[in-house]
Amino acid sequence: MDKYKTKMTINKWFSYISLEKLSETSRQVIGQFNRYSKKLTFKKVLKLFLYAINDETDSLRHLDQQLVNPKLKKVMGIESISYSQLSRALRKMEPSVLMDIFTQLLSLVHEKTAVQSKERVFLIDSSTFSLNKTRYPWGTFRPTKSGIKLHLKVCHMKEGWVHPEQFELSNASEHDHDHLNVFINEKRATYVFDRGYLDFTQFDQMNWEGYFFVSRIKKNTAVHVQAHLEVSHESGIISDQLVQLGKSTYLTGLFRLITIERKHRSNLRILTNRMDLSAEDIGKMYQSRWQIELFFKHIKQHLTIKTYYSQSEQGVENQVILAMIVYLLTLLMKLELRLKSSLFTILRQIRALQYEPFECFKASFAPG
Repeated sequence: MDKYKTKMTINKWFSYISLEKLSETSRQVIGQFNRYSKKLTFKKVLKLFLYAINDETDSLRHLDQQLVNPKLKKVMGIESISYSQLSRALRKMEPSVLMDIFTQLLSLVHEKTAVQSKERVFLIDSSTFSLNKTRYPWGTFRPTKSGIKLHLKVCHMKEGWVHPEQFELSNASEHDHDHLNVFINEKRATYVFDRGYLDFTQFDQMNWEGYFFVSRIKKNTAVHVQAHLEVSHESGIISDQLVQLGKSTYLTGLFRLITIERKHRSNLRILTNRMDLSAEDIGKMYQSRWQIELFFKHIKQHLTIKTYYSQSEQGVENQVILAMIVYLLTLLMKLELRLKSSLFTILRQIRALQYEPFECFKASFAPG
């Protein structure tokens, strides 16, 4: 995007997006959008909302007020715009096109972080985003509550950070397990999820088809121990067993059950079909699941998901997808410059130096 305007930090940030390289279907949809919005083109709307989310702009009225800044006007190519125009533009954006942009950026991340499938670790979880029932009646899931649920798969990198790999939105009432099959799509990778996804037949299916899993099991799960493996009690591992789960009507295949001692809390019981790793490594892999909780916290606190710009269902969906795009844009800056700083630190620096030359942004991370 804006191939020849990357002197400013913000333009460099935008430049990872190439609308002309999207699918033919997406380009046609963008063409239709522009046909009826010659002044406020799709590219301008996209840039404006990406800026708003990255800058934690709390409302469309606030965004309208920010456009008095001549530097922002120049970057966006917009002289003036009303609150109502912004609202209509967000509703009008097609989610499938935004998802195409997300996929394009994800491909760039994959190019810069080439990892073999056997080494890839995916964390799966969901989080509910509460909505005002009066303003968002379409999200009702209880008599007094309204909300949406973000079902998410993130890739956990060995450096300790994560990035969104795949996600779906649903009504808050939908069960997590209904979305698990969609996320399990790369053989030899390891999928880490909590006991809310527990399903005996699912574990067997994953094992037969060449997918690895690491999951906590429930207290009342019927366990049949077939063998005991040697453990080092100094590491906090209580036991490492080969087990089958279930009752006489259905028994799973043979899996590992690792029990880990936790101070002042009940023991942690982790099930896996990874037979090649140590019990300690399996424990660390499961504990990395908390990185997805930090991701949810990050997007809720810093990517404007705590306030919504639209009351329409499509407008809210678009804002969530845009937040994911913002995350990947910032991550691509981190990867290109090989920065060790956290995503939040980089995000704050982009905000602080967005109208400065990109060289200033790079220099701000120089040691010394």
